[in-house]
Amino acid sequence: MELSTVAVRVLGCLVEKQMTTPDIYPMSLNAVVTAANQSTNREPVMALSEREVADALDELRTEHRLVRLIHAGAGSRVDKFRHALDERLSLTRPEQAVLAILSLRGPQTVAEIKARTERMIDLASDHAERVVDRLSDPTALADPSELTARSTDGMMASSAALRAETPEGFARPWGGPLVVRLPRLPGQKEGRVMHLLSGEVDASTVIAPPVRQHSNDALRSSSDRIASLEATVVRLDADLADLRHSYEEFRRQF
Repeated sequence: MELSTVAVRVLGCLVEKQMTTPDIYPMSLNAVVTAANQSTNREPVMALSEREVADALDELRTEHRLVRLIHAGAGSRVDKFRHALDERLSLTRPEQAVLAILSLRGPQTVAEIKARTERMIDLASDHAERVVDRLSDPTALADPSELTARSTDGMMASSAALRAETPEGFARPWGGPLVVRLPRLPGQKEGRVMHLLSGEVDASTVIAPPVRQHSNDALRSSSDRIASLEATVVRLDADLADLRHSYEEFRRQF
């Protein structure tokens, strides 16, 4: 499985919004575009067009079966999209959160992963370590405490994880690691973790993120406020798309 850069961003956005703003999930194309181009909680910041995001959704849906299309109807006037990480890769909710934050923010330390997934799920430091270990090994069994965890849309977080009761020959439906631990670079206190959704990486080519000069508390407070505003924009975009569709239907009647 080798996803394009845009597909990785789009997949991460779907997981993030499912966990942080479930009222706008599943997401319309316009909502996904807005989420992918957020100026906060994204590294790097992108300026993707609607066509680029649509192509990435098509790639995820047809080539990798990591996204499901929900056609307009049954209460929705526009087509919407949801991810299928729980179905396709049998990932538990904590595993989905960690993979999402890595796809949205690039290589990070375990401490950064723990802090940045707080809006999605509560992870203790040792739990974050275990989740990273499991994503590094397709034969690792899921944490028993997660086997009955349910996602916000009511589906089982990991159907295959229930088969962990018979671990002999157990393997989840991905042939290699989904993340890798990078060696510690000079000047760093600890190594970082990077996703492998776009294929294998050369650790020597991975550039260290810039050092932040702001305090963590101030940065987090500002980030939360901006994230809240951007979530509102996503909801307004979805409402606008519904209004446009309704208007076109009304106009066609005359």
